[in-house]
Amino acid sequence: MPSRVPLYRQVQDILLQRLDSGMLQPGDRLPPETDLAAELRVNRLTVRQAIGELTRAGRLVAKQGSGTFVAPPPRHFPIELAASFINDADGLSEAFRSAGRELTESLVSSEIVLGGSAPQVEAYLPGCRLRRVDTVLAVDGEPWFANSVWMDDRRFADIDGHLREGVPLYSVWRDAYGVRLKAAWRSFAAGTASPQVAALLEVPAGAAVLLRDGLNLDADDAPTVYINRACRSDRVRFVANYAPTS
Repeated sequence: MPSRVPLYRQVQDILLQRLDSGMLQPGDRLPPETDLAAELRVNRLTVRQAIGELTRAGRLVAKQGSGTFVAPPPRHFPIELAASFINDADGLSEAFRSAGRELTESLVSSEIVLGGSAPQVEAYLPGCRLRRVDTVLAVDGEPWFANSVWMDDRRFADIDGHLREGVPLYSVWRDAYGVRLKAAWRSFAAGTASPQVAALLEVPAGAAVLLRDGLNLDADDAPTVYINRACRSDRVRFVANYAPTS
């Protein structure tokens, strides 16, 4: 009886078995599609579809002009949000430093946005002339987080003059404007990478990402910064640790 599992899924399962068993190690180059097609007795397009699915899932990575390689295993860090003030890249830097990794922030763009273009943001920051700043957070040089940040351009006037490569936004707010921030709330949702986000994170369009929205308050508990972050789901996982009740 013919299998009801699509052929590309069968090829995907075979490749997954090789990845999970260690037959293919991180950094190994996959055989050419034509070789895999001949070995598995399937069409080359079937192999390509299976490889595409595994690439979007973060198990494989395509390098232009070099081929497709086994991706490093996911590295998941417990990231906790506290009510205390945030001193660096949303409180992430210390978590990565403690694991021997380096977190850096790079500026992508900064612009005033038109009213009505971000209704959810405007609901939390009413009456503001909104500026949107896009950045990328990289871990050891590999992009893991794509950020869009909205703030009141009047309060943070001339912020473009303080934005420099490698300088975290939280440092700019604190050192240039004397504004320290703390988390009001965070929300999480599953999503897929848009072409723009995919380009920033160096993943295929449609790859799985974790979407995280949040609002930050200043020392007077006034809503100050709204953040949307797309996180590579093959590299990061947020963990909620609940203290035992007495």
